[in-house]
Amino acid sequence: MPLIFSPINTERMSLVPATVKLYLLELHDRPAFASTLNAHVPQEWPPDQITPEVIEEFIGRMQAKDRKVWSFYWLLCQKATELPVLIGSGGFLVHEKGTLEIGYSILSDYQNKGYATEAVRSMLQWAFSSLKKDCIIANTYPNLKSSIRVLEKNGFVFKGKGSEEGTITYQLQRENPIF
Repeated sequence: MPLIFSPINTERMSLVPATVKLYLLELHDRPAFASTLNAHVPQEWPPDQITPEVIEEFIGRMQAKDRKVWSFYWLLCQKATELPVLIGSGGFLVHEKGTLEIGYSILSDYQNKGYATEAVRSMLQWAFSSLKKDCIIANTYPNLKSSIRVLEKNGFVFKGKGSEEGTITYQLQRENPIF
């Protein structure tokens, strides 16, 4: 039975599941992408880390026999008369041995306002209940203090050197989540 993948609503955001169709629109038709999301897509979208190559990789992982990525677009709720604003995205990669890795990025204008912490917390709750994993890792760079703070606020603990050059790894065990 396929996993039900529906939006996650937080106090200030709606996390909308990314689909192959949305990723293709993001790559090739920005107005249709915004219309399909029913959101305002800021001129500075996407965040620096989300390159066309990354999106193509996500599409490939989504189309794999055993789905290898689950991701969300983060829409900041506005006044009832305004469209929500696309401010970030995040999701999970499933590695070869079943390890689940969380990743996220947010536009610079929306950093340091608690949005990433809120979104990551909701994504973790979803992953533990829907994907049935007991452990989630995150890789980051030691100089990305805001990213590290998001992880720590969500109960991750430092584990050591990361898998890629210059990165470090944090880990969250199911029995230790703060939510």
